[in-house]
Amino acid sequence: MGLLSLGTPLPWEQAKELAHEVRQHGIEQFLHIWRNTKNRQKDRLLWGDEIEYMLISLDRKNRRARLSQRGHELLSTLQIEENEMLNKANQTGEKPDLEALWRPEFGRYMIEGML
Repeated sequence: MGLLSLGTPLPWEQAKELAHEVRQHGIEQFLHIWRNTKNRQKDRLLWGDEIEYMLISLDRKNRRARLSQRGHELLSTLQIEENEMLNKANQTGEKPDLEALWRPEFGRYMIEGML
């Protein structure tokens, strides 16, 4: 998502009137991207590349998907190895050999992984 630098956001009442259209366009965009990339494999990530993850909780029995609000909890777990390696590097002066860094993202339902 980009920064709104030109224009003015709509008042909520006007935005609500366009919600269905925005939702429909988002679904169409997602399906278009998915169809074009579903068979891609082994894309190489480079230093500095970021992947934003949206955390989803699946209820298979009722066939429902909901955003999971556990991003900070998951980050704590993911960052354990990162923090241990950084502490060791600080003590030994060696460069840490980290596979990924994990950071919070915009919402509690998102996290970011970067190389």
